Amino acid sequence: MSESNHEETLENVATAIEDLLRMGIIKFDDSSVVEREKVILTAKFSFILSKLMTDPNAMKEDQQAIFKALYFAFLIYLDEELKLPRRLAIALGNDIEKFQDASELSKSIRRYVMVLYNILRET
Repeated sequence: MSESNHEETLENVATAIEDLLRMGIIKFDDSSVVEREKVILTAKFSFILSKLMTDPNAMKEDQQAIFKALYFAFLIYLDEELKLPRRLAIALGNDIEKFQDASELSKSIRRYVMVLYNILRET
């Protein structure tokens, strides 16, 4: 990976983290147990995610199932918590699946899901 690609990747991840913080999907862990600063999933997002994960222990082994659950939890969160109109959230999901890597929207959503996956793995 060239240095410019590395910098772009870091910038994209930092932007995704900032966006997820602003949306209220993740937050800084403010517990006194934590020795270093880290981010965790918020209770609201975790609740939505838990409803999609039938057996969290079995899903730990299935990376694709986790990505899918995070993706759907993200769309549900947009609808329920951010009050994005349901039709818009459905259209968003349909376009993401239809155009995949061809659209900036799909790339952004994938970045969000990847960041969420890494946060979930760390907790």
